Parts: sequence; C-alpha cells; structure tokens
Amino acid sequence: MEIELKYAVKNEEVMQRVLQDPYLESIKDRDTEEELEMHAVYFDTEDRRLYRDGIAFRVRKEGRKLVATLKWNGSSEDGMHKREEINVPVSDETKLTTPDIQIFDQSEMCQVLTELVGKRTLIPMMDIYFVRRQVRIDTGKSINELSVDVGKIVCGEKTVPISELEIELYSGEEADMLALGQQISEKYALIPEDKSKYKRGLDLI
Repeated sequence: MEIELKYAVKNEEVMQRVLQDPYLESIKDRDTEEELEMHAVYFDTEDRRLYRDGIAFRVRKEGRKLVATLKWNGSSEDGMHKREEINVPVSDETKLTTPDIQIFDQSEMCQVLTELVGKRTLIPMMDIYFVRRQVRIDTGKSINELSVDVGKIVCGEKTVPISELEIELYSGEEADMLALGQQISEKYALIPEDKSKYKRGLDLI
C-alpha cells in the first residue's frame, strides 16, 4: 500500500526553504538526493471504465527509467493519501502511447483489468510533466521520501500548474510521518492537497 502526504506549495521560494530546512538537512540521506524529469501518461477506455471502478493506470518516464503503475482502492483526507499500488519496470517506450494491461500479468489485478477493458482500446487521458527533487529522510521512527514537484498537467488544450510537496512512507510508523508532515506544513504554511495529479487532470477534462 502507498501512504503519502501531499501539500500545495505557494512558490519556488517556499520550496527552497523547505528543502534547506535545518531539521530536514540533519536527517536526510545525502546519497539519495536526486532531480528527475518526469513524464506520465494516464490511460482509460473512452467510457472511463477504469475511473468508474476507482482504478488509475499510468506509464511514467522517470529520468531514464520507464515504470507502469496501477493504483486502486484510494482514499484521501487532510492531505493523507492511501491506496493499493503496483509498479512494474518497462523497457519499451512505445508503452507511453500504446499501453498493455498484460504488463501486470503477475498480479491478480490483471484479470480485473481484462474484465473491465475487454476489447476496448485504452486511450491517453492526460500528460503530466514535472521536475521532481527528492531525498530520503530518516527520523529514527520512520523512513520517508520527501519530494517537491513543479510542472504542469496537460489535457488537450487545457493545462493546470503543479507545485506540491509529497512525503511518502517507506517504513516505520505512520503516526511519525504524519507528525513530520504537520511540523513542516505548519512551519511553511503549506496547504493539504486532497486531489492527486490524476484527479486534478480529470477535473480539467
């Protein structure tokens, strides 16, 4: 299960202040710091079969890597997002335009997708472009990945900007991750974001 906190960030200046926060500097793993260009494409049938069943299917280029992801059974409240998730490495960049649900053939969810999609064609719903700066942090009670994303969501001729911070729990106590998020959000006046990038794109559509 994926568990993460999302916050809207006002501007680049605030992002820089968060990334240079003295406490975060003291607990981060410097070897994990990296900056990645991301391009994600979300797919669904024309009649939105996956969305209506609470499923999101994307293929994302993460720097030089390509990863297919399936998310379902999601919930969000006060910026806390929880959902089931499968990530599968992909070697063929054509999957960014012609996805294949058999990518997930090692999971029981592949059969669910097969039944939902049938002979329908999966079409791109939106493109999401952003730059992610991320680093692993260890509070002693939880290990999390902190990332800031800046970019845009594109749906046809409509776009909406991305400016957000995420804290994803890797291991340890969920309550500790929540406390960390509250500490950072209160210090820098961050706003909890209950909508995923995908949901914001659907709102554009």
